[in-house]
Amino acid sequence: MKKYNRYKFKSGADLIKGEKPDFFQLLVKYVKPDMFVLDLGCGSGELTNELADRCKKIIGIDIDARYIKTAKQDKKSKKLTNIFFKISDARKLPFKKNTFDLIYSSRGPLSASAKFLGEASRVLKTGGFFIEETIGETDKKELKTIFKRGQNFPYQDTKLVLVKRLLPKFKIKLIYSKNFIYYQKFPSLTSIIRVLERAPIIPNFDRRKDQVSIDKIKLLDKGRGLILSAHRLWWAGQKT
Repeated sequence: MKKYNRYKFKSGADLIKGEKPDFFQLLVKYVKPDMFVLDLGCGSGELTNELADRCKKIIGIDIDARYIKTAKQDKKSKKLTNIFFKISDARKLPFKKNTFDLIYSSRGPLSASAKFLGEASRVLKTGGFFIEETIGETDKKELKTIFKRGQNFPYQDTKLVLVKRLLPKFKIKLIYSKNFIYYQKFPSLTSIIRVLERAPIIPNFDRRKDQVSIDKIKLLDKGRGLILSAHRLWWAGQKT
């Protein structure tokens, strides 16, 4: 977590093809004024704070205290009163059963394993909604092929298939899904390395140990920048 300070970092990549998703636009289709909402893995709270005026109450949790500190500072500056932030492990939530009307996760832990989804299901009311934006299996596939490892790589099943397999275990009905494939141009090898150091695309990325792979990227870059694929999956489910 110490490496992934996303609130301090922008990749500098330009969208050149496809549709880059805006997760907020999906959330507002489900969030209602009378709802009690949980942001699972809220990070620095950008989405949490943005949704505050659209629901009755919202709580953002994250395991990293620095994220929570930043989120609270943003909340204070915006004078929001119906929003709360807690340091918490999503595998052991500090809430009672059937507490929330909606739980969402933006590239967070919701569908990462049965442990995360099961605990989230415990605190969600029957009839409540799960909404997630997660990383698809083909995200940054060009880099993963070079490194021969990576997030969701290699894969036998798509991320959507894995989600569909997990949901019935917790009596969750899939009601919506959409894949987004788009392409971004990174201006330099340096910009790509900065992303790899700040996101879990390539597990245990190390400039020194991965120098051979970095050299291969440099050959593809040729000083003109490099086009990389991005893949996001949106899904929504309802607890039955």
